[in-house]
Amino acid sequence: MTRVVLFGARGRMGVLAAEEIASAEDFTLVAGVEREHHPELGPTSSGVPIIADGQPLPEADVWLDFSLAAPATLHAARAADLGMALVIAATGFSVAHAEQIQWYAKRCPLLLAPNLSAGVGAFENLAVSATRLLPDGFTSAMVETHHLTKKDAPSGTAIRIADRMAQFGERPEIHSIRGGGIPGEHRIHFIGADEELVLIHRAWSRRAFASGILRALRFIVRQPTGCYSVQDIYGLD
Repeated sequence: MTRVVLFGARGRMGVLAAEEIASAEDFTLVAGVEREHHPELGPTSSGVPIIADGQPLPEADVWLDFSLAAPATLHAARAADLGMALVIAATGFSVAHAEQIQWYAKRCPLLLAPNLSAGVGAFENLAVSATRLLPDGFTSAMVETHHLTKKDAPSGTAIRIADRMAQFGERPEIHSIRGGGIPGEHRIHFIGADEELVLIHRAWSRRAFASGILRALRFIVRQPTGCYSVQDIYGLD
């Protein structure tokens, strides 16, 4: 049985992550972690304690982080000290945070995955393939749309996919839209002189972002020390 500690356990994605872990026969959630003074700290009805961030944690095999960029970077430092496998599904990282995480991954297996949706994994693969296959003369642009309360723009998913596309062609310009309660949409336009190819991924609910959690956890606990991404999980070239 693989033991999991979940950071950001009482956030919207944390609650969904806990449900995913509970549904799996090969995982058990041993603790949730939340910010100090969070109103839900303490024992829960399911028997899983919610612990204040920074306090001692129970023994585990892997940590899953759905917190925010700044605390996630601190959790990466803590995981590095312990050699703990870690999946970070937070977004909004600065360049400095990203560099720190790369450094910490020299001492633990660390998967940095701002979007764990199974559909987004396929979407990224298709975007890279289109970038490779389309001839010179095509330009690309990405439009990402999310709810008003999303803190980062562009989204971490958009940045990652644009960076991957840039390895094989021009980096697409990213346009961000924030409105209402939209869970998330990413749309890439490949525009030629006489035709257009459009790739779209739409999340109907936040549960879509939880669809790859178990796959990510099973992946990272088998890996040696290093920094990994979604492309490693799905075998993207």
